[in-house]
Amino acid sequence: MRRILIVDDEPFIVNGLAGMIKEADFTELEVYKANSAAEAIQWFERTSMDIVLTDISMPGMNGLELQKRIVQQWPRSKIIFLTGYNDFSYVKEAIHHRAVDYILKTEGDQAILAAVNKAMEELNQEIERGAQFEKAQAQLHAALPFLQKEYLLELLHGELQPNSTFQKQMNELSLTFVESDPVLLFIGKVDEWSEYSSADKALLLYGVQNIADEYMKSSVKLESITYDKTRIAWLIQPLASNHDLMIDERRLARFVLGTVERIQQTCKELLKLKLSFVVSSECCTWFNISDRFEELNRVMRRNFGMGHELLLTDVSAEMISTTPLKDSQTKMLQKQTSQLELCLVSGQQIEFKRKLMELMNDSDIRSDADLRLIASYQLLSMIMTYAMNEGFLKVVMEKTELNRLLNQDSQGTWEETIIRLIEIGDTLFKNKVGMTNQHSRSLVTRIKKYIDENLSEDLSLTRLGELVSLNPFYLSRLYKQLTGEGLSDTIMTARLAEAKRLLKDTNDKVQDIATKVGFESAAYFNRFFKKSTEYTPQAYREYYRK
Repeated sequence: MRRILIVDDEPFIVNGLAGMIKEADFTELEVYKANSAAEAIQWFERTSMDIVLTDISMPGMNGLELQKRIVQQWPRSKIIFLTGYNDFSYVKEAIHHRAVDYILKTEGDQAILAAVNKAMEELNQEIERGAQFEKAQAQLHAALPFLQKEYLLELLHGELQPNSTFQKQMNELSLTFVESDPVLLFIGKVDEWSEYSSADKALLLYGVQNIADEYMKSSVKLESITYDKTRIAWLIQPLASNHDLMIDERRLARFVLGTVERIQQTCKELLKLKLSFVVSSECCTWFNISDRFEELNRVMRRNFGMGHELLLTDVSAEMISTTPLKDSQTKMLQKQTSQLELCLVSGQQIEFKRKLMELMNDSDIRSDADLRLIASYQLLSMIMTYAMNEGFLKVVMEKTELNRLLNQDSQGTWEETIIRLIEIGDTLFKNKVGMTNQHSRSLVTRIKKYIDENLSEDLSLTRLGELVSLNPFYLSRLYKQLTGEGLSDTIMTARLAEAKRLLKDTNDKVQDIATKVGFESAAYFNRFFKKSTEYTPQAYREYYRK
């Protein structure tokens, strides 16, 4: 999904251009409108724009000044100028600031559509050039130095606290971060792997890091660290030259969130990888970075069951350690418990039961009372922690006799423990499905209600995403997954239904009806209505009033 913003101080021009571009049916292109440069800047405060089609001569801030503001924050945005001024000085300045095209209003619709298509092609070419997958393969062994990675991982895991030599240590490791400046975190993980070797997986993760670096390096300084085999953490500070991001932490967070959706999309298109991300909503200090890191991972774990390609912030929505009694066996137990936790998080009920049955029949555990006790504590701790995090602890406590679960004195208790853990798991899966279904129904109902009540207002993915506190691209995917239809189809269906009602039940003019149901112009409304019903609006009214 890409976005185009149309900017002109004449509303009829904006509406006409919006209708024309929508009818041209560009693949995955959402149209936004602004009637001034100030309004355009407000849009850029809320989300990123891939293409901007703007007039040059506007009151207040002109198009050239707007262009400078845009490229400072979103350097990859493509700017197209539409103007009545055939002046070489304008052309020269526009090109100097990397405008894609400069079109005279007298050149007509086809020239405009060609410029938009050109901008789309340039964006696609930049993805292919910027990702540099081949470069990642050649430079696999030139990834982040080992000491850099270890140092940053120790900070993230709370094993190292900043001290008086902190800045000196970072300088010695060629890390460009500044101790006195706050840092922003985000994490990503691969949702699923195909049949890749370990080397291929490492290569692909490096490709993801390369893509993120290409998107962000002109605005921020960043370091990325792989951990837990499928996850990557990024640490970000603004470049000293990027004044806007330096002075406004919320703007930095919005910039990162908007860029991450592009990273996610590019990784899917180029690397064929589905990735989920959690972005911190605000910066933190180096002293509490480990707490923020754990919070982001907790958000990722708790939302894993919502599906693939998550794009969340930390405001959207451990096992008990054991003494190394039998080192190899306890480590294996920890691994199996982690696998069971993943089954809970990802909603794999059948696999959860299968793995518990494997534990029940494990000869080493059955023959060793101490090992059974360790296993019971680990499994129960993991399940109870999960239940507490999900808000199901009360339900589990009501259905569980904890003393019997921990009692290993009588023969056959291990089998009883596993059966009871399976029953607790069934309760958790049932409650999680119910909660997810309720949340999904509530989400869809809220969106549809808002659409029905605001047909003439802003119904962009950005606005609907703000309504339900979800990233626009993620909302679009989730809505289609839940309802079987795209959000744009729902919006157009609602507009068509209301237009039919108004044509049958009122004497409103067709032009007024078009405005009430959110069409940019009567001409666009007429063409859409006839395409959908085989009647013009007037013919439809006359037919139903016979």
